[in-house]
Amino acid sequence: MRPILYAKNLKWKVSNKDILDIQSLEIYEHERLALIGPNGSGKSSLLKILSFLENPTQGELRAYFLEDRKSLIEKRRNIAAVFQEPLLLNMSVEDNIGYGLKLRGIKKDRSEKIRYWLDRLSISHLKDRHPRNLSGGEAQRVSIARAMILEPKILFLDEPFSALDSPTKSQLLSELSQIIKEANITTVFITHDFSEIPFMADKVAVMYGGKIVQRGTVEDVFYRPANDEVAELVGADIKLSGYMIEDSRVSLEYGLFLDLPQNSSSITNSEVKCYIRPEDVMLGKGISNNFTGKIVAISPYGLNYKVTLSCPLPISVILDKQKFINLKPEINNLLDINIPKNSIHITQLQE
Repeated sequence: MRPILYAKNLKWKVSNKDILDIQSLEIYEHERLALIGPNGSGKSSLLKILSFLENPTQGELRAYFLEDRKSLIEKRRNIAAVFQEPLLLNMSVEDNIGYGLKLRGIKKDRSEKIRYWLDRLSISHLKDRHPRNLSGGEAQRVSIARAMILEPKILFLDEPFSALDSPTKSQLLSELSQIIKEANITTVFITHDFSEIPFMADKVAVMYGGKIVQRGTVEDVFYRPANDEVAELVGADIKLSGYMIEDSRVSLEYGLFLDLPQNSSSITNSEVKCYIRPEDVMLGKGISNNFTGKIVAISPYGLNYKVTLSCPLPISVILDKQKFINLKPEINNLLDINIPKNSIHITQLQE
C-alpha cells in the first residue's frame, strides 16, 4: 500500500545548525500518528516540513494524495493544522471558521458547512463574537472547526490541548477524538501528555536529536522501547544491564538473575539491556524474580507514588493512594517485590 505522504533523506538546517535528519517516514491514509520526544527533539520542526509550511534543506517529500505537478499552494490547500495557541483572525467566530472556504473560492453550501461545525463544536452561541472575547477552550474549538471545515486530506495537530485547563482539555480531547474517528481522517499529532495518545493515535513515532529513533504501535513503543532514550521518555525507566546466559535467563550484577518466559529470546551469550515499567512491578513475592530492597526514594507519580528500592540494583514500584496509605512506606524500610516474566523487554547491546 502506497503512503499518502512520504519523506526520504529529509534534512533541515537553520543558521547552519542541524534541526532534522529523517531517513524515511511514511504516513498512510487514515493513520493517526503521534509524534513524541523531549523538548528540542524536532517534533514541531518536522510538522512544519510535512505540512509544507517550511522547505527542507535537502531530501524528498512527496504528497501522494495529489499529483506531483500540483503546486505548493494546492498541497497546502489539502491539509489543515491546529496549533497550541489558536491563530484566529480579527473577525467574528463565524467568519473565522469560513475563511478557508472563502480563500479557496468555495461558495456552494458554505453557510451550511459553517453552521454544521458551529453546532458540532458547540459554539453556535459564539458565532458573532470576536477572538479577543473568547476563552482558551472556546478559541481552540473555533480553530478546530476552521480546520475541519476544509475536509483536509491530512490534519496536523501541534499540542492543541496543552494551554487548556484540565476540565476543558478533557472534554475537548474526547470530542476531537470522536470527530477524527468519524471523519476517518489521517492525523499527525504532537503531544507531551501521553495520556492523550490512546484517544488521538494508533501509531507512535519517537524523535530524539532530530531523528526518528523508534516507530510502532502504542504498545510497541511504551512496552518495548528500542533504547535508553525511548525507555526514559515513555516511563520504562527500570533499566538493568546483564548477560543472556540462556534463552530464558539473564545474569545481572550482584549475583542476581532475571527469569524470562520460556524460550522467549534467541539472544544467548550476549550482553543485553532489560527494560521494565515500574507499574508492572508487583508487591510481595511471586513465582520468580523476587527481590527484597531498601527504600531509598519516594516521589509523586501523577496521582500515585513511585517508591524506589535498592535491591541493590535500583528497582521502582508504583503504589496507588490506597496502597500507599496502607503500606506507609518510609526511607530505609525493607520491601518485597517481584517482576512478572512477561513484563520484561530485552534488547541486545551493540558490540
